[in-house]
Amino acid sequence: METLFFYFLLLIAAAFLIFYFKDSWYSPKKVKIFKDIFEKYPYYFIPQKPVKWFDFTGLMNSFRMVSLSADILSIIDKREMQTALGKDTGRELIENNCDESEEEFWFDFIADTGDGFDATTSVFYHLTRESYTYSFKNEFDRDVENEAEIKLKRGSVLVVGGDLVYPVGSEINYRDRFKGPLRLVAPDTRELGPILIATPGNHDWYDGLSAFFRLMCQRSKISDYRTVQNRSYFAYSLRKNVHLMGIDNQLLGDIDIPQMTFFTEYVEKISKGNDVNHVILLIAEPYWYNYDIKDRHKRRQRMDSLEYIIRTMKEAVRKLEASNIKSEIIFDVVLTGDIHHYSHYKLDENVKGYDKEIKHYITSGGGGAFGHITHFLKDEIKLPILQNTTTTELKYELDGKYPSKEKSGKKTFWNLIFFIINYEFTVLLFFLSSIVACIFCYSDSLLKWLVLFLIPIVFCFIITKVTSTECSDEEQLKSKMMRGALFLLSFGIQLWVFAILPKYDKVIFLQDSHLSFVESLKNFFKVPAGNDYLIAQVIISALLQSMLFGWYILVGYYLFKFYITEISSGKINTGNKNFLKFKITDKEIVIYVVAIRKTYQWMRLLKKKQAFHLQRELLTEDPKKFIKDNFKLDPDKNVKIIDKITIPL
Repeated sequence: METLFFYFLLLIAAAFLIFYFKDSWYSPKKVKIFKDIFEKYPYYFIPQKPVKWFDFTGLMNSFRMVSLSADILSIIDKREMQTALGKDTGRELIENNCDESEEEFWFDFIADTGDGFDATTSVFYHLTRESYTYSFKNEFDRDVENEAEIKLKRGSVLVVGGDLVYPVGSEINYRDRFKGPLRLVAPDTRELGPILIATPGNHDWYDGLSAFFRLMCQRSKISDYRTVQNRSYFAYSLRKNVHLMGIDNQLLGDIDIPQMTFFTEYVEKISKGNDVNHVILLIAEPYWYNYDIKDRHKRRQRMDSLEYIIRTMKEAVRKLEASNIKSEIIFDVVLTGDIHHYSHYKLDENVKGYDKEIKHYITSGGGGAFGHITHFLKDEIKLPILQNTTTTELKYELDGKYPSKEKSGKKTFWNLIFFIINYEFTVLLFFLSSIVACIFCYSDSLLKWLVLFLIPIVFCFIITKVTSTECSDEEQLKSKMMRGALFLLSFGIQLWVFAILPKYDKVIFLQDSHLSFVESLKNFFKVPAGNDYLIAQVIISALLQSMLFGWYILVGYYLFKFYITEISSGKINTGNKNFLKFKITDKEIVIYVVAIRKTYQWMRLLKKKQAFHLQRELLTEDPKKFIKDNFKLDPDKNVKIIDKITIPL
């Protein structure tokens, strides 16, 4: 019976290796579609599976990108070079509209696209329909029982709030993960289609913005969408007194002087024409999540970047009073992606000076990447009045989130079986444990014991490099304590497996002698006598270390709310996507929040149908009928408006 345990260990190791190499052998097929509805210009791309962040490639990408994030800006900041590029007029969006009425302006917002083909294409599919009738029930207002039907039209502009592709911006990734899915569901109609604008995310920045510039700043056409911007940041009028500003303050969270000059000149220009201007401000990240107002002015926080931007533009408008120009600029909404969920923090309308303050902080990063949990969100956050340097605080309440805290909280416990879900990570540890076993059995020197530190050092390197380092002194102390505990526990496992376990008489059933060919190999490689448990040691070490890593992330999250991205990406959640639709009039800004519960299995569908045949079907068939027929889902239950935000002007 005990011998069966040995073979059970072998079976587990074999299963991990089979799944690992199965993925390695998988080669996605190139598909053919057409750029335009007349099927004259073929286009080829390769649909991609979601990025796995804990396999060898994912970890190496993370190390490389985190290292580059500081080096890119220290060596060359391409934002400063953009002063030599063409200048926008600020009226590109309203002057190029083809289907907007004079009474309203519509634009769509997504962020964090271009990860897995199924999720990205599902979001693009709904965004690009000419019109679509959604059911609406405000999930955040429990007193509202009625469910309504609301017909929303395609926006005249599609705004992408960063991270167009994963894991890094490149020509190939933009082709396969962004342009391919978009062209599949919305080929060029050869008419004056909507406009596409974007700010870069950190993943777009990792090649220094080279591929992003070629994609977005060429004044060309992608799918049915036209690009008009000249830089990685922009300021455009949506109505006479409503404006959209996209800031490029990625990587270090700062803003370069030429870019700040661009925005101050823009607000000076619009202030000369209007007494009041309202702004929807798009920034890189939701800095308000981890902001601590108690530490204001004591340490650098990325919220300081937003404070500097807003205060500088407010000051530029105030200085115009010296020229007898009295005007006011109001930032009604601060909008971002980067975190892959939906959340809405709202200022109480009874607060003194409500009309002059930022009223809404909105995160909407559900464009296709793995889903972030909402479980960690505070019900109330305290932020400073950003237009001055006082420590006066404003309280914002969490008014909406998707997915719910309850559902996302349960998903964190998938990390209990992290070692199974992330079998690629476990296989990597098989490899490292094999190195440890070889050196440990052959060496009689100090190296024999030093090699036991290999995996503990790798773990601490991963945690240090991949997780956020911007935290308070107290958080840094807790983080060091957590990493110290991880190091000691990991070393304890190595010491027990390689030095203590073989000394127990009761584990003889784990000896290599159960496999005759292993004994032959050991004789061939002249493995020193006394190393009788190498196979079991490698397998047990890898499994225990992988378990430890997953449990460490889980404990770190629940004790100190650390590792939010890591605990979210431990199991890739392809569902729970979201995007926003804005309707702008002279009297109000209305924001519709659309949630997609389950993504559609497009890759599976492409195995049944030729991509260009599917493209034809997409253009001719009723959207809801297409969803029912091809994906066997109820479109009215799967895709809903979950929130409606109205901002009077």
